[in-house]
Amino acid sequence: MKQPELGQKILELRKSKGLTQEELVEKCNINVRTIQRIESGEVTPRTFTIKTILEALNVDSNLIFRNNEENNQVQFTSKENRILSTSWLVGIFFLMISVVGVFIEIYLWNEKSTYYELFFRIPYNILYLGTMIFFFQGYKLLGKKYKYEFLTTAVYIYFGIEILITLSTIGIAIFDVNTTTIEIIFGTVLVILIGVGELILGLGILKLKKQFGTFSNVLGILKIVNGGMLISVILSLIAMFLIVPVLIIEIIFIYNLANNKKFYHS
Repeated sequence: MKQPELGQKILELRKSKGLTQEELVEKCNINVRTIQRIESGEVTPRTFTIKTILEALNVDSNLIFRNNEENNQVQFTSKENRILSTSWLVGIFFLMISVVGVFIEIYLWNEKSTYYELFFRIPYNILYLGTMIFFFQGYKLLGKKYKYEFLTTAVYIYFGIEILITLSTIGIAIFDVNTTTIEIIFGTVLVILIGVGELILGLGILKLKKQFGTFSNVLGILKIVNGGMLISVILSLIAMFLIVPVLIIEIIFIYNLANNKKFYHS
């Protein structure tokens, strides 16, 4: 509990016990001027001082601190909860699309045909981009709600990277410039760009540690590590295998936010 609410609470408790400030001082051996400054909200006392005062007032300090922790829990409105619910549900679809994309790339690598390029790659990339936008709405919401501009910016950067990749992929397919050399160069650039997006988004997720603790911290670190491996290109194959489990963790994270009652109010 922060000031001035803390001081007001102590003032109310003291008066409910029928004690003057001087009488409270006698019970807890704290300077009367300190009591006055705490009750007026001028200073934020140490935990030890708060517990000493509460014990003198015969109030369970553990109850006060527990209530304070509950009041500080993250809360979402009904509209925000719906956005989070949509985000994790679309996230499951996004995960399946990502897996299918791997098989499409393997197939197209062996099937050198402009027709197949147009038939498979264009619809797939548009669908991939569309689902990703809905999935990342969860992160966008968290960035705006807690005023973490870096996280919000990271989401937009990731969107921008994916749009660039989608347009480039469609352009290559339409103009049939898909030679082996271009495939290698484009594939390398694509991996690096995705790595940049993962790394920046991971740094943004780390900003949520204060609100969501260890889970968001672990998720942020995993995305940073994955992004770093993609950027290195050499470790990109390992990173590709990690994308799926990282996505699953992201879905679980957003699912917990959308369905955990202690984070929700109507």
